[in-house]
Amino acid sequence: MTVALGIHCGHESSCAVVRDGVLLAAIQQERVTRRKYDGQEALTNRLPVREVLAAAGLALEDVDVVVSSFQAAGPSGVGLQRPLVSPSFDLFDPFDARHHVVSHHLAHAASAVYASGFPEAAVLVSDSAGTSSWDGADVHVPFGEFHRTYYSDAPTGPASRILTEMRSLYAFRQGRFDLLEREFSEPHNQPDVFVQSEASLYDNVARFLFRKEHAHGQLMALAALPFEGPARLTADDIVTPGPRPRPRNGWQILEAATDITRNADIAHAVQEAFNRLVVAHAARAVALSGIPDLCCAGGVFLNLSGNTAIGALPQVRNLYVPSCPHDAGISVGAAYLGWAHASARAPRTPRPVSPRKVTSDFLGRSAEPITPREARHQGYAVAATADLSRRAAEVLLDGAVVVRYAGRAEFGPRALGNRSILCHPVACRNAKAKLNGIKKRQPWRPVAPMVRSEDLDTYFIGPGEAPFMNYDFEVREEHRAVLKEIVHDDGSARVQTVTADDNPAIHALLTHIAAMGQIPVLVNTSLNGPAQPIIESAPDVLAFARHADIGFVLTEDGLYASPTPRKIPVRRPDATVMAVFGAGGTTRYVLSNGGAHVAVGRDLFVSLLEQEYVLTDGTAADVAEALRAGVLAEA
Repeated sequence: MTVALGIHCGHESSCAVVRDGVLLAAIQQERVTRRKYDGQEALTNRLPVREVLAAAGLALEDVDVVVSSFQAAGPSGVGLQRPLVSPSFDLFDPFDARHHVVSHHLAHAASAVYASGFPEAAVLVSDSAGTSSWDGADVHVPFGEFHRTYYSDAPTGPASRILTEMRSLYAFRQGRFDLLEREFSEPHNQPDVFVQSEASLYDNVARFLFRKEHAHGQLMALAALPFEGPARLTADDIVTPGPRPRPRNGWQILEAATDITRNADIAHAVQEAFNRLVVAHAARAVALSGIPDLCCAGGVFLNLSGNTAIGALPQVRNLYVPSCPHDAGISVGAAYLGWAHASARAPRTPRPVSPRKVTSDFLGRSAEPITPREARHQGYAVAATADLSRRAAEVLLDGAVVVRYAGRAEFGPRALGNRSILCHPVACRNAKAKLNGIKKRQPWRPVAPMVRSEDLDTYFIGPGEAPFMNYDFEVREEHRAVLKEIVHDDGSARVQTVTADDNPAIHALLTHIAAMGQIPVLVNTSLNGPAQPIIESAPDVLAFARHADIGFVLTEDGLYASPTPRKIPVRRPDATVMAVFGAGGTTRYVLSNGGAHVAVGRDLFVSLLEQEYVLTDGTAADVAEALRAGVLAEA
């Protein structure tokens, strides 16, 4: 038996555990620290090592091999504020002979290949930047050797140029990764303008239009919106024609509209150009390897439209994109590589082949129990403690929004039913608007349908399966009117397929809905608010579910009705001034009457802009303070 612990050090840090080729557990650091996209470049005690081992039912003493990957380590550029190991790190000895280091793109490739179940595969890895090195080659070495290399003096002469992975093509055969082609990123003093790949294209335009990081999902949704008049930009402006398109320069001189939806033409052109690039690279990976089964990994493959275009290539027989293709998935690849390397070196052990296909993403920590007593203490009513699937189906078909908090958490960025906000697309009036309102997202953002695999072809056209919500589907014309809440403006839907084996609770829920004569489709979005990781704790779930539009919380053991919010009528005196200071996490919302200034929460502030009363309990303390200060008055 071989137990391998994989660690990713970088943004979106994570840990994963593989035992004898089986992925047992994986956890992103943000889920533990509660800081969105949390990570660091060094081994630190903040890494979720103990948490992931506990989720796997193991301890550090059970680990045979540890494999780390350091995303931003620069040769001859480590130490000071960027060490490889934090001085306080004490989870294990990093110089232990069992500890190895692998490079970024190799770990990405392994995260997809070993989870695909393919005995051999073509592999495409693409992201903004991977490992930096002097020779651009893959790395799988003991930590001590990696440490010596990266702390050594920089070479001189032609070999002194640092190479940073940008795109890699592999062939995977007989348990080996053969690098077929690699392209490296070009250093530039304007990286937020210079476009050299599909990754930088999408990232730079998303930052430009939305004026913030991590807006790729919003750009993807914006690209599907309609626009009037001639487009200001086309895909032909952005990339060259032909079977090997390359990014052009000069088209970046753009003026974005203040109303973000009026930039749909730009988003559409960027999405089409992006698709042309990834399709060309995928076709090349298959052609160079001679293998029709393709695996893709890297942050680029969070893009559903791009994945769908790749899957439609006639030369691609099967496509596998893991649940977590972005950098958090590096720890999974590292763990797989540790297992494969240790198994291949063991005496009388055959070279390992691909493990079984991974089709479930429930790899995180188990939900904390919520007892009826605790629920009542928090103001919730116990709606049911037995026959939960049927009772949940009934309240969903009554139009309720239900928070599901049960089982093990999803590892990847998309909630797949265990940490989800659910409703029925027909029974719940204005379902998309409600879910986007709960999450404080733009009203044009799409929500995702969940459907049993056996019902997929009845309602949708697209790939044969999508357990991780990685592809765009077309909603069948005859169902678009009734399923309008899950249809995006271009007729697409980002479907999640559900089977009884991989997702038994949601499958049972959909089966009860079908038995009640209703369309067996649910609307799903992740259980979190803006700039917040998916919620992991019971107290946070109960606090979140007090929202006025959430009706119930569904756990493994109970269905609980959310407290009914009280309406407190208030009015704004004419002298009340409303002001916003700062931005992002430092934003302050202030009410003032000249003599008193009261900082309030965003929910109260927004509701006062729109109406003369506020919903509470969540804002009761703010209302009480504003009434005492005289900046609000009772209606």
